[in-house]
Amino acid sequence: MQFTYRAKQDPRTEASGVIEAVDLSAAVTHLKQMGLYPLEVVPLEKGGSPEAAARPRRLSRAALSLWARTVGQGLQAGLTLTQALHLLAEQERGRPTGQIAKILEERVTAGVSLGEAMEHLGSCFSPVAIHLVKSGEVSGALEQVLQALAAQVEAEAELLAKVRGAFVYPLFILAVGMGTMAVLILVVVPKLSLLFAETGQPIPWMTRLMISSGRGLVWGAGLGVAASLIGFLGIRRGWLEVPWAQWGMGLLARLPWFGRLIAHAEIARLSSTLGLLLGQGLPLPQALQLGAAAATRPQLRGQIQQSQQMVLEGMNLSASFRRVGLKEPFLLTVVAMGEVQGDLSRAFQQAGSRYQQEVDRAVKVIGTLIEPVMILLVGVVVGGIIFSMLLPIFQINFSVG
Repeated sequence: MQFTYRAKQDPRTEASGVIEAVDLSAAVTHLKQMGLYPLEVVPLEKGGSPEAAARPRRLSRAALSLWARTVGQGLQAGLTLTQALHLLAEQERGRPTGQIAKILEERVTAGVSLGEAMEHLGSCFSPVAIHLVKSGEVSGALEQVLQALAAQVEAEAELLAKVRGAFVYPLFILAVGMGTMAVLILVVVPKLSLLFAETGQPIPWMTRLMISSGRGLVWGAGLGVAASLIGFLGIRRGWLEVPWAQWGMGLLARLPWFGRLIAHAEIARLSSTLGLLLGQGLPLPQALQLGAAAATRPQLRGQIQQSQQMVLEGMNLSASFRRVGLKEPFLLTVVAMGEVQGDLSRAFQQAGSRYQQEVDRAVKVIGTLIEPVMILLVGVVVGGIIFSMLLPIFQINFSVG
């Protein structure tokens, strides 16, 4: 098996090349026997390069939380970093988390820092996670940083689950209503249409409208649902470009009830992320840059990027937030107080907790209100279809009587 390497011959000279060995550990040992200090050792696939090697896909929030929690607990228990990564790789063997842990173990064994190894894996880790780990390595508190990262990811996953849960029940009721409409229009209506034609009775305008437009509405709704599913899967699997996801998020943000819910959920995530980054010693402009990269809504991302530029020009953070149009009074007040006290990290953590509580309350209110509204709406539509089908039958009975 071949490996490419970068290594130090002496403090001023760096060497690189390709060597053959049974595995990565043997390659590292061989380099040391050659009098070299390995900086990076990467397997070389046949007919390719290290960069062409297939990389694992990005860790989900649950997988990232498991990775950070397990490695952090291993370090706190007295294990070395390579031992903690090896333990996770064995525990999650055959899964993306285990595959990534194995790659990180090999790179750390070769002398690469954990943050650099994570960065080399590209999109497997978010920029926020990479910078947090690097700051933890510099400060010597890597295990605490990993535990904090795990807690942050778990809180973020819980928050997003609550927001998504607010959409699930309305969509389920809508799907049931559309299914009922489709059965009535595509199965029942054609049979009744034959009956009406045989009687020779004039069909009421309401029934004619339902017959002429019903099929089009059903097929249009079906195509819309199919397009939505394809778009969702395409975004999740990378078939479609990210701007489509941003457009969809912007559309949802304009809905009367869900718009404010999404906005507060995004502010809660941003505040918690900034609090965690600042708490690990990252400079404010760099924390704002990472926070903007993690934002989902294009409008919020643009506002944070503009604020970062203003901070670099010397403006304080609370004034820059007001200048770019962030209309969240509590966030602005807490940030201003944090600047006076010299503790922006605590201020952002407080804001994140407050907005998360508001999201929890909003989800409960929406869940309470949306259920009867959706049931009433579906009932009215289905009832109107049934009435339009029964109306000609009533007319036939009256004419016979």
